[in-house]
Amino acid sequence: MSISKRIVFTGNLVYTAALKKAVSNAGLQPVEIEIMELNKISGPADLAGAVSEFAIENMVYSRAEHVSMFLELVDDTNESDLKKNVVHFVQDSKSFELLNNAGFPVLQSPGAQPIDMVEYFLRLNRTGPVLTPCVDPETEEIPEFLAELKYESRYLKMYEARPFSPDELEDRRLDFYRKMDDFGYVLLHEPGTITQFLVAFPDADPSKFTFVPLHKKSAARLDHLGLKHTGVISWHPDQPESFSEQLREAVT
Repeated sequence: MSISKRIVFTGNLVYTAALKKAVSNAGLQPVEIEIMELNKISGPADLAGAVSEFAIENMVYSRAEHVSMFLELVDDTNESDLKKNVVHFVQDSKSFELLNNAGFPVLQSPGAQPIDMVEYFLRLNRTGPVLTPCVDPETEEIPEFLAELKYESRYLKMYEARPFSPDELEDRRLDFYRKMDDFGYVLLHEPGTITQFLVAFPDADPSKFTFVPLHKKSAARLDHLGLKHTGVISWHPDQPESFSEQLREAVT
């Protein structure tokens, strides 16, 4: 495989495994160089408090990994309320399965895009505040759309991405610098990943790479920095073949 077809994953979020498989199917070689770690920052009391304080009637999840994190926060003190008084909305089949098997009232959006979920809300005539359990609120598009329609939207940060210290990064950094000329692409899982990447590898020349953004905000930041990138590649866990096709077209 050509060295120009290697793509760097910073590997700081749990859902990169599925992305790696889709990237491989697109003909690229994923190379993981972890620069962040996730730390749990919420507990069952935080979840119960948010639901009670904001009178939550709806919860929205953007990916199955967030559903798994949410289920870790469910205990005897909040389970009954979360099952009786809240409707849970998801975008993919795995998320639906996780919540349904756990006994939660759950509905899956019939479309693959965030705007489809918003239209689903409107068709169902849902009202009341919305809570989005997540890691990075900046990546959550559905609450932004709902807020534009005057839905009260709140976030519950369950985990926080922590950058590794310089000492912890040293071996990864040196390994990256040794192989830097072999990497043609850098995948940006989240809008903040470009900043994390530049901080982690300060001696790298970012103009050497083509960045692959998964969010419009990532593309906007790359434009602001004057860095080369593909178009935004849409990722949906129920449609990995679509991601692979988009990526294949973007890098050929």
